Amino acid sequence: MPEFAYRAYLPNGKHDVGSVDAETPQGAARELARRGLKPYHLAAVGSARALGLSSSKSLFSKSVDLGKLFSDLAVLLNAGFTIDRAIAAVIASEADASRRKSLQGILDLTTAGRSVAEAFSSLATVPTDVIALLASGERSGKLPLVCQRLAEIYEARAKRRSAIVSALAYPVFLLAVMGAALLVLALVLVPALEPIFEGASTPKPLTIRLLSGLGAAATEYPALFPLIAIIALLVFLMANRSANTKKRLLSWLLRTPLVGSLFKEATTARYLESLSLLLANGVAMTEALRLSTGTVGNSPFAPQLAQLENDVGSGNRLHEALDKSKMFNNSVVSLVTLGEDANSLPLMLERAARMQQTELSKRIENFLKLLTPTLTILLGILVGSLVISVMTTILSINDLALK
Repeated sequence: MPEFAYRAYLPNGKHDVGSVDAETPQGAARELARRGLKPYHLAAVGSARALGLSSSKSLFSKSVDLGKLFSDLAVLLNAGFTIDRAIAAVIASEADASRRKSLQGILDLTTAGRSVAEAFSSLATVPTDVIALLASGERSGKLPLVCQRLAEIYEARAKRRSAIVSALAYPVFLLAVMGAALLVLALVLVPALEPIFEGASTPKPLTIRLLSGLGAAATEYPALFPLIAIIALLVFLMANRSANTKKRLLSWLLRTPLVGSLFKEATTARYLESLSLLLANGVAMTEALRLSTGTVGNSPFAPQLAQLENDVGSGNRLHEALDKSKMFNNSVVSLVTLGEDANSLPLMLERAARMQQTELSKRIENFLKLLTPTLTILLGILVGSLVISVMTTILSINDLALK
């Protein structure tokens, strides 16, 4: 009898993973329903979906743009569309086949009677806190508002990412030009200078030897440099999929004073934003804290944020737990204290998150303003040093001629 792997919700709301024997997927679903489980993923054992290797997880596939998705859903839901009709409209406007397939999976689940949160949990790229926000928005009747806030969050992240990429484009271009200049020197200038030193007793200068070696490698192995670039790209893409590799890279970056402080501020802003939305939609405090910790993924700050749930569960007030964690500045702690005293904690958490976001944006903007000229100066020094070395070598030819 065929075996089907499933991921399902237990009656108490927790997750369960396992397998069930049945003749058909419908039979497997009925068996799980008889056990009191609500499956949100069901696939035959051995298939790509059962192993978590769907097409959306391949190396070069396009994942769903969650920012655009939530923005479109917010507009359609506010216009009076049902969630099924809204998702169908988004699918109709999507040009990419793999994305349409992923969205169609969500639509199939919602039309089958599953909740929006259960349907979106079928996408591996959707974080647990987003699932919780969708569930709370559906329960409270504020799903359009939740979708709008999620769209704003993803849009802000996309803008920061775009600003960083734009700031790094010019330095990368300079590096490419510098590499091309080195190849020109190694393949054109150095071969013209080497015969002068071959018949003389004076050894070749270090610059000439290095450029000569580079030229020889480029001449004898013309495919070497493209191959190295392709291998580096593949290693980067595979490392980007590895949680352990990301964690080690983050740990290394956090040791740098500037990048570490920026990443910490971005983490706390995301945490506060998620926590304010969850509490505003009626999620219990300890559950909201747990789900908000999920927004930071494998961040080195995750253990400190996870401790907040234990501290609050032990009877401490939220502002005391935040202060104890040493992750939040005095302004945030003060706003949370006021929110608890005035019984308006979600509002104050949102204000604290926006304050953190504003400060983070200013710091990133100032950092990027300094980054481009700093890298330009450093590259100029490198190019200048190379030019001086080459000119010194050329001038040394006069000494050889006099000898």
